[in-house]
Amino acid sequence: MQAMFSILRKDLLQIVRDRSSLILMLLVPLILVATVGFALGNVYGSSQNTITIQVAVSDQDHGLVGQAVLKALDQHSSQLTIKLTRYSDAAGVQQAVSQGQGSVTGVVIPAGTTARLQQAAARGEPTQNLVQIYTIPSSNDPSSAVVQNLVTSTVGQLATATFAGSAAIQEVERICQQPGNHCEPGSIDPQTIASRVGAASLKVVPPAQVASLHAGNVPTQVNVFDVTLPGYAILFALFGLQAVAGSILEERESGTLRRLLVAPVQRYALLGGKLLTQFLVTMLQLLMLFAIGSFLFKLHVSNWLGVIILLVVTSFAMTGFGILLVSLVRTRRQLPMVLTIVTLTTSAIGGAWWPLWLEPQWLQMVAHVGIVAWAMEALNGLMVSGRTLAEVLPNVVALIIYGLLCFILGLALFRFQPRTVNA
Repeated sequence: MQAMFSILRKDLLQIVRDRSSLILMLLVPLILVATVGFALGNVYGSSQNTITIQVAVSDQDHGLVGQAVLKALDQHSSQLTIKLTRYSDAAGVQQAVSQGQGSVTGVVIPAGTTARLQQAAARGEPTQNLVQIYTIPSSNDPSSAVVQNLVTSTVGQLATATFAGSAAIQEVERICQQPGNHCEPGSIDPQTIASRVGAASLKVVPPAQVASLHAGNVPTQVNVFDVTLPGYAILFALFGLQAVAGSILEERESGTLRRLLVAPVQRYALLGGKLLTQFLVTMLQLLMLFAIGSFLFKLHVSNWLGVIILLVVTSFAMTGFGILLVSLVRTRRQLPMVLTIVTLTTSAIGGAWWPLWLEPQWLQMVAHVGIVAWAMEALNGLMVSGRTLAEVLPNVVALIIYGLLCFILGLALFRFQPRTVNA
């Protein structure tokens, strides 16, 4: 045991002396997490910024449709603000949209739109192209879709209300014409009936009062960094395997391991010291990233004990994977390429970059071949879904078994002397 701890101390001193690498090991993941977090803030709803949409509008109708569309576009809230710029004609709207290079959406309500809607309702005919919306075809700005949905919904409600009013008039006239019924001439006012029925159909029924309950200790607000930091922390921890794994391959290729076997040092102590170094470095890297991230990015971690246990078993699984990787890779030059492919692939499909549930079912099953999927499922469960440690215990057990299997295979395949490489 003393020999194993001596090797551990030697390797740790070598790592500590390289201060620039230690700083980069923590600084690079934090910079990347901050960049991705601020970029995706609106997607995850953690950003407090208001989405502002520029709309150029020309109301030539000055009727019911024009008033309703303008009212629908009058949005001023903490989430959405629509700034309206009014023009007298469609040409002004088209010019504003073209000069805005896709950041401006145009809305034109042609003259006589309300009359055409009422005439179509009286004849029972569908209405099309009542309101014109102008956008830049090549623009990827989603604001045009927001404006189009608002206008389409408003015009659709107006059409429904107008058809309802027209149907009500026809029903009243039919009843008055039936034998035995008598309606005084002039007592039926079609316009009044149509407007009242239409107004009634446009009224919004107040929603039922319901209680919003959470199943489990779900955070009241999910921070975007609650989703991004765990994934990128595990990603860079996997890349960190290259430090110790590379040193083992270097010492094996240089013959240092073979010479150490001549000394009174047991093989388990020699390899165990290096693996213990890898375990401690990985665990400390993950713990420090979560601790610093909690301070800088205000992570919502309600169960720190569960998170720490997960980080420990994840470090154990990564250490086992590291020795298996060293046992399978022939030379030190192959290590970066193999490790990069494995890390990026398992991180992409394992939920480090996007939620695992977005993937097809078969790909989710494939993702569990790697460490990332097991770790991310449990971390997201604790930090985002409000699960307890008992509920993510299967993932903890799976990571322990994963690490043990990798240790067994890796130690069985490991060679202290380099394999002969055929020219």
